[in-house]
Amino acid sequence: MMSEYDLPLVVASFLVAVLAAYAALFFGARLVNAESGERRKWLLAGALLMGTGVWTMHFVGMRAMPMGVPMSFDVIMTLVSWFAAVLASGVALHIIGRKQLGVPLFVSATLSMASGIVVMHYLGMYAMRMSAPPTFNTVFLLISIAIAVVASGAALALCRKLQGMDGSGTLAVQFVAALAMAAAICGMHYTGMMAMTFPEGAVPAADNGLRGNWMGIPLAVFCIAMLAVALVVTVLDVKHQRALEAFKAEEDKRVAELAFTDAVTGLPNRSALEQRLLDILARDNDRGNPFALIYLDIANFRELSTGMGDESLNAVVREISEALRDQMSDQVFLARYSASAFFALVPDHEDSQHAFMYKRLRQIDQRIGTPSMPVTWRAGQAAYPKTGNSTRKLVRAAMVPRDLNEIGEFANMAADPELVMPGHNRHS
Repeated sequence: MMSEYDLPLVVASFLVAVLAAYAALFFGARLVNAESGERRKWLLAGALLMGTGVWTMHFVGMRAMPMGVPMSFDVIMTLVSWFAAVLASGVALHIIGRKQLGVPLFVSATLSMASGIVVMHYLGMYAMRMSAPPTFNTVFLLISIAIAVVASGAALALCRKLQGMDGSGTLAVQFVAALAMAAAICGMHYTGMMAMTFPEGAVPAADNGLRGNWMGIPLAVFCIAMLAVALVVTVLDVKHQRALEAFKAEEDKRVAELAFTDAVTGLPNRSALEQRLLDILARDNDRGNPFALIYLDIANFRELSTGMGDESLNAVVREISEALRDQMSDQVFLARYSASAFFALVPDHEDSQHAFMYKRLRQIDQRIGTPSMPVTWRAGQAAYPKTGNSTRKLVRAAMVPRDLNEIGEFANMAADPELVMPGHNRHS
């Protein structure tokens, strides 16, 4: 009763298998990092698309086998075979989508998927009820089951491997993997077809409710269209979600930057300075990497601001902060601490690279301001770990006024016993 296969239907069955395999890889790769609600969505979509695709491939492949009589199927058995494919796909994807996956779970997922495919395949063939029962070739039957197990294991291993991949090359790898999976699925199907033979003269049962005309090209076209549309919609949804996540991350970054940025000058603000000090002390306490904190306060700020509106005063402060920034070495972290005060955090403060900066700061009264708008400064400095070992102590020590000519002179700075307390919490 069997003759040569219908090549267009064989090709159609392979295309369906490729899309089904691609859907499995696509959704499976997203399960491992998905949240609970999103995970259920991906799992349901993956199970439906993969299961329906494999099921469709099977029936299109059956139609590729001309039997010389009109082909028809039992409705209930056909639906049960579809459910078996979807259920097996769902169980396999659920297991493979776990963050932690040991060998026992992987084997369970492989056997679940292989069992579903085998049940779907042979139940689907039995759904083509005939007047005489079929016979089976045991060798081909066992080979088809072995192919199902190996193909399922390979598919799930590829799916797991792709879960850790990202970037432009991922789609190409997924497509190649889908081709390999589709070849394995088709190999199992057509081997299973060879295992089953109907006696000569057998005809379809009269009460089969599903005509085979719809199980060939029409079913293949419908399934290919469904899989293609679902994948396109899903890819667009993923891109949209990524765009939203990128926008949210950018907004969060902007809000965080605003929280640590002075609105007038654009310099880091008091919070940023304190956070920087905490970070340095937490990171470098054990190593004791030295740094200095230089306090610079506009002594005549009240006189400068008298009679000025907010916009004019802000413009003056910006001009002063830019001039102050020009006096600093590249490695210095300059922050606006209050309306009139700035702090400069100088890493490795006794390094000779800062010598010219200290010289400029000692002349700061002449370097910043104009004859019509002179600026005078108060200054102080602290050095870690000599004069303090916490943010509060260093800031307090630096705000003690000193002569401008002492800026950058650290050798003669005495350690204050009230500021240096062995065993005291360094981050207070």
